[in-house]
Amino acid sequence: ELTVGLHNQFRYTGFSREEATSVDAAGNIREINNRNDFNINRGRLVFSGYAFDEDLRFYSNIDYSTVTSNPIQLLLGWISFRMSDRLSIYLGLGKLPGTWEWTETSRYTLGADRTMATTFFRPSITAGIWAKGKLTDDISYHVLVGNGYNTLSLQASELDTQLAYSGLSWWEPLEEFGLGFSDLENHPSLAIRLGHGLTQTRNASSSNADPAAEQTVIRLSDGTRLIEPNAIAPGVTVNAFDIWLYSAHFGIKRRGFSFSSEVFLRWLRNIEGDTGTGLPSQFDQGFFVQSGVFVIPQTLELFARGSQVNGEYGSGDEISAGFNWYLFNKRSARFTFDVTSIDDSPAQQSRTGYVAGKSGTLFRSQLWTFF
Repeated sequence: ELTVGLHNQFRYTGFSREEATSVDAAGNIREINNRNDFNINRGRLVFSGYAFDEDLRFYSNIDYSTVTSNPIQLLLGWISFRMSDRLSIYLGLGKLPGTWEWTETSRYTLGADRTMATTFFRPSITAGIWAKGKLTDDISYHVLVGNGYNTLSLQASELDTQLAYSGLSWWEPLEEFGLGFSDLENHPSLAIRLGHGLTQTRNASSSNADPAAEQTVIRLSDGTRLIEPNAIAPGVTVNAFDIWLYSAHFGIKRRGFSFSSEVFLRWLRNIEGDTGTGLPSQFDQGFFVQSGVFVIPQTLELFARGSQVNGEYGSGDEISAGFNWYLFNKRSARFTFDVTSIDDSPAQQSRTGYVAGKSGTLFRSQLWTFF
């Protein structure tokens, strides 16, 4: 059996900056640009189904976009085998499941995209083996062992020899919480979700003692890349470190109202520089809170949210408000508009609109379709 699906996220992005430049912890001057453009932030051609037996399934997600360096690439892909109602095994390219908002598909975010705090803290995609299922009727889990924290586009020669370990578990003590963060299903009674996650890996240096390719996404709390020369100490470039990321989340839904929140704690330990000396550990923390309410059931939802990141090198935060319009009373077609006030963003990611060091007002309007 083969199913072909198409996701498309067409977005307008506008940004009005407060300052033309910012300076990072390494002393580099960063240019901050205004924005006024249309893009396909996420386009996905998805092939899924089963072969030989309904328990042997496959999934392949081909990504296309106008905002990344690779306009077409394999984003996710796996073979899975359902062992029982409690356990399914997956082998392939998948997400490290360390945080809730990251694990949920980007189609089901409350606003136009994931929050700034999630963008800063979350792990990414790697090749590995993982398991999903239920420990009991109301406790679910997702655990993975993979190549690293962020190895989507890396070849074997660019990987270190350290594996990444990540897991997420959650409890739904009342009725089923359902997909995403909006209460589109209009739960007649209270639904609660409570969970936590943990991700750990060692990022070793390359064979010539330079930073390895998979280390480039880790940033300090002012947005400076950890491996930027002089970021932590003058004349020193970080080339190895441990990551420990812990998250805890809580969500409720009832009669069109939703509330969700997630807390992040990250430790960077055993940091080594290219001079051979040890460097002080770093601890960063952050959170997001968001809430939505349907003013027209299963059609028009108003929402507000905020997130913050704090650490030794500074802090950044955002406050956002907007609306979701579900065109056919389904998740498969949604128009979203939001306005976000950003102060010293520590996060940077091409799809979300966040740029390290920027402050200003971000406007996003988009149409998500899936069929």
